[in-house]
Amino acid sequence: MDRREHVHIISAGEKIPIAYPAMFRELPGITRTIVFTDSIVHESSPDPVTDKHRFAVRNAVATVQQISASLAIPFLQVTIYPPAYTSVRSALAQCRRDYPDARFTFDLSGGSKELCLALFSFAPWLGGEVFSSFDEKTARRVPLPDRTIRSVLANTNHQMILAILLNRRDRKKGAEKGAVKGADTGAAKGFVQTVPAVSAVSTVWVPRQYLYQQLWPFYVPSRTKKPKPSDPPKPVVQYRKGRKPAAELSHATFSTFIGTLRDAGLIEEEYSTESRKEKTYRITEAGEIAFRFFSDPATSSLVKTILESS
Repeated sequence: MDRREHVHIISAGEKIPIAYPAMFRELPGITRTIVFTDSIVHESSPDPVTDKHRFAVRNAVATVQQISASLAIPFLQVTIYPPAYTSVRSALAQCRRDYPDARFTFDLSGGSKELCLALFSFAPWLGGEVFSSFDEKTARRVPLPDRTIRSVLANTNHQMILAILLNRRDRKKGAEKGAVKGADTGAAKGFVQTVPAVSAVSTVWVPRQYLYQQLWPFYVPSRTKKPKPSDPPKPVVQYRKGRKPAAELSHATFSTFIGTLRDAGLIEEEYSTESRKEKTYRITEAGEIAFRFFSDPATSSLVKTILESS
């Protein structure tokens, strides 16, 4: 690649064939265009006015594709299904993995309110620049706050802690869904079962000691101390399941990892309800977004599995 990838993302609307060429005056270095389209645009409507609007949006997207082809700019259309927030998050996370070093820009002048709000919400996580025409004829840049989350997730140990918390939450969610299905089956046979609400899965707290034990086999020291020639050789320790030694993960180092994630707003901390001496943790929504956007699947099979489930 001779130059940095520049991915330009557009929320589909009737007037994007006019806005798209105009953006090249502001953004002459666009190398790839992606149009996000609401799934409902591809459906017919009994209302003639609505159906006419959807047809116009489809034609507008096709025109942008033709303009991109004439400029030799790769084009991709992404269909967003409800709920838009989750669908956009997954699509942008995939874009981030496909083009990790790209510059991202957004034109949110068209599309539904739900689509534009979702794209706007996630733009800062990509370091994206947002443009919108509002009520004017030319697009203006929308100021966004700066984020340094990418540097936090550059540490593979931080990725693993978030992966462990997500895995624990998802396992609980799967178990509760299974319990609800079991309750339905039992009721059909005349049995009465009491099961917790599936929504309670949002409050999965993980004990500190569990987190430490799960991270231990995967700990990657940021700086490895080189042994001196005079140092005696360390004994080779064999662990079950083929696990390698954990490079002496200390509780102080683990506390540093936890503190960084907590201060960045990626995890929450509170004392256990069973013991005031033990702290528990859970991942925040910001933590899940950061994990899905900035984690590397090569970190571990657990990280890869969770990323692929997004």
